[in-house]
Amino acid sequence: MRMIANYSKSGALRFTSHLDMQRLMQRALRRAGMPVAYSMGFNPHPQLSFASALALGYTSDAEWVDIKLNEHVEPETFVARMNAALPDGATILSASVAEGRSPALTALIERASYRVDMDFERPVDQQKIIKQIEDMLAGEIIVNKKTKGGWKDVDIRPQVLLMRLIGLEGQKATFEIEGVLDAYGSLQMELLLQAFTQRLGETAAWRVHRTSVHFRQLGV
Repeated sequence: MRMIANYSKSGALRFTSHLDMQRLMQRALRRAGMPVAYSMGFNPHPQLSFASALALGYTSDAEWVDIKLNEHVEPETFVARMNAALPDGATILSASVAEGRSPALTALIERASYRVDMDFERPVDQQKIIKQIEDMLAGEIIVNKKTKGGWKDVDIRPQVLLMRLIGLEGQKATFEIEGVLDAYGSLQMELLLQAFTQRLGETAAWRVHRTSVHFRQLGV
């Protein structure tokens, strides 16, 4: 059977790399006594895969893992036993059994939504922020991006599906952003936020939280 689980990543774990998160999840599965299926061959490894990697330093309520089990486990049992085995900062929020031959999560993922809390060095006018967002979305967003062929100027505007200001108080602003997240070219939030603050002519620090991931279909 396949168990599809949604988990959160917060606190100190936001500085844990994707590779280390994979190892952390494997250790938790062993501690929880889950009947995880292993691959065949000379070097067997647990059969689990993640929908996407989360950038270092980000937090999330929308991380997804697909785990193959040798025996049936009730989703409620899976959630309880895994949460008892996971460290602070990682929590299984829900779990469901995948129906039939559902495709891999990476083949179904389409886009992701984020909340960005931005701290400017000084108060910024709301209309200035709104106008800059409108100007960016109305044209190109050219950034210098590292590609397989080296550093190149690319337009990331097609990967930005939504960007809007949802709160502003003094130097603190909160944004809702939605971007493409798939195997062909996902939005890199850092590039977008760097371009935005540069065009705005302001200096700011930000915190990014992934709020949801959207799939074309998910047989759970």
